[in-house]
Amino acid sequence: MRNKIKRYMTFFLIIAATDSFSAELITAVDFEDGVVPNKNGWGFGTQSGGAIAVSKDTAANHRGSKGSLKASYPVATGAMYVWGGYDISALNTRDVYVEFSAKLPGAKQGLKFLKIFGQRETGKGYANTTIALVSDPGNEGGITQVSFGDGSTLENDTQNVINLNGNNLSWIGRSHTLGSIVETPQRSPWRATNWGEDWHRFRVRVKFNSGDSELNQKPDGAYYLEIDGKVYVDAQNIYNRHYLNKPIQRIAFFDWAQNGTKAFEVMLDDIVISTDGFLSSPNAPGNPKLTN
Repeated sequence: MRNKIKRYMTFFLIIAATDSFSAELITAVDFEDGVVPNKNGWGFGTQSGGAIAVSKDTAANHRGSKGSLKASYPVATGAMYVWGGYDISALNTRDVYVEFSAKLPGAKQGLKFLKIFGQRETGKGYANTTIALVSDPGNEGGITQVSFGDGSTLENDTQNVINLNGNNLSWIGRSHTLGSIVETPQRSPWRATNWGEDWHRFRVRVKFNSGDSELNQKPDGAYYLEIDGKVYVDAQNIYNRHYLNKPIQRIAFFDWAQNGTKAFEVMLDDIVISTDGFLSSPNAPGNPKLTN
């Protein structure tokens, strides 16, 4: 019993640490002005038949608002159709908090969904993290993993994973035997059926581990994934970049579609990006009305 109590006390402390009174807003956008943002660090675009626009359909929009961002993907195989996000490279930060509401009306398909890109430097590689919607048959549009690279090589993207169902913890890579703490409280993926036709609130933290040499690098990276107030991943003491990899460059939404057998849409709203903590409370139906 003592070990069980200790485990849950540790989990509580980790959850508490993800929210901070010192949280600082980087940017926020609610699309109420009806414009796809392409300035002040934001940038969106399309190719190969994709489309992006601000929906004015209050019945479909988040909380009946005047505007929600909508990406439309055609039937196709293996290409990027809608891309975009926010550039934070000027901050030179290794730690970012992202909050947003999302909806997949109609057909569910796989795509990158949310990706945290590290800055690329010739000869020094990069560190990326992906929270993808999978294209697995029978679970198209579900979320099963947080994927990254453990810094064993210069290029770090999807070599290692944290499974939302808690299986195969060794797949996180070299920090597995170095005191990593990986909690997956739901012990289950976010299934495609969880989407329904409703809006869902996501809160994500990505922290790259520190160090700029083989001697001073530390396994102090972190991941946090919360959906509708339920914690799916809370991981600490993780290696997720090579010591030569640079800090975070940008937060990317939508992105590359994986073998879309059906045309589908992804809607986003109330995006908030911050440092030093989240700006909303858990399971919040929306965010404070902030402007970018």
